[in-house]
Amino acid sequence: MASFSVSGMDELSAAFGRIENIPWEVTEEALGKMADIAAAKVKSQGETMGVRDAESAEHILDRIKTTKAKKDDAGGHQDITFSGSRLRNGIRTRNAEIAFVQEYGKRGQQARPFIGTAMAANEETIADSGAEVIGDWMEKEFNR
Repeated sequence: MASFSVSGMDELSAAFGRIENIPWEVTEEALGKMADIAAAKVKSQGETMGVRDAESAEHILDRIKTTKAKKDDAGGHQDITFSGSRLRNGIRTRNAEIAFVQEYGKRGQQARPFIGTAMAANEETIADSGAEVIGDWMEKEFNR
């Protein structure tokens, strides 16, 4: 008859207990790094796809902002938005609306999905930046 023995489970359980509740400050830092990289990649992709309007002095790609990180049921999130608005021919249009139309198109205007393309192409880079922050925190927790 074979025997099976496991040791070290108490230490492993204690380690998981220490990382179970990542402090909000660490989550917030990870989200911030991820949002900054995502915003830069979205801007770059927008430039590549010709989203920039040559007739405009200030464009939506110049107005990409990251919001403050917020707690939620999944741990937290941080948004990327296009702040401000543009006045053209007496009509004020929010930059977020312009970005939406660029992303999804409208009748007579083909979509240029610069946001989705940037996020899909760079998801690993974006996630790795957050994982690095959390990994550094975990390393400190395990070495206490």
